[in-house]
Amino acid sequence: MVIDGHYHLSTGPEHVLARMDALGIDRTVLVGVGVRDLGVVTVHDSLIFRVPFLLQTLGVWRSRAIVRSRRLRKTLLPEPDNRRVAVARRAHPDRFYGFVFVNPSHPQALTEATRRLDEGFCGIKLALLQYPAPLDGPEVAALCELAQARRVPIFFHQGPTPATSNAGALFRRFADVPFIIAHAGVQFFGYALAWATAHRNVWLDTSSYFVTKPKLRRMVRELGTRKLLFGSDVPVMARDAAEALAKIRALRLDEAGEAAILGGNLQRLLEGK
Repeated sequence: MVIDGHYHLSTGPEHVLARMDALGIDRTVLVGVGVRDLGVVTVHDSLIFRVPFLLQTLGVWRSRAIVRSRRLRKTLLPEPDNRRVAVARRAHPDRFYGFVFVNPSHPQALTEATRRLDEGFCGIKLALLQYPAPLDGPEVAALCELAQARRVPIFFHQGPTPATSNAGALFRRFADVPFIIAHAGVQFFGYALAWATAHRNVWLDTSSYFVTKPKLRRMVRELGTRKLLFGSDVPVMARDAAEALAKIRALRLDEAGEAAILGGNLQRLLEGK
């Protein structure tokens, strides 16, 4: 079973299904979008992602500039759009999972998350770069309580500040909630590795240009294969899922280890297997 654990759906699902079939991807976790124009948040491959110093300096500066830009403010939705994901899931329940994307600070966030979980979505997505909220605040806590009650994971992209990125206390407070750290923590990669090592309820997403082959090799050395979840993040931080698959297969793991990363770990997390 191969599962792409991170795909943003901004159009109909036909192209997604075609690429899945071409690449041998059995199922995909669909996430909605939080912007009217996806081009504003689309990232292209760069040397920045392969050089830690550049990521920590120029990369962080660029991300903060995007977040503060007038262009993002004009295209950012007050509440992420989950409708296309819901339609795709109903049409193809055997191919798609859905994570409900919410803005923690929106007054309807908990209502939207509850409604979509009732419909069969199986996780909650937070993008604290676009929708900043303190990880120790009541809004995030309420969503974690919902995840705890429904036994679903919280999948989150950290924000640029300590309040939106330092999740250690959250992992301890909600020790029964599975947490998936998007893009292996981006500039907080070292922290993400440490958290995944220390906490049984923390997994790392391998998606996007941020997760380079050297980082993947280090993740396998320090964590083994059971804490890593394959994802692409098409079309935001990857052009095609083939690139994401190639990175995993380039690790030349044994059959069991590769199968765990490519889908086994996530299937157990989402389906309790």
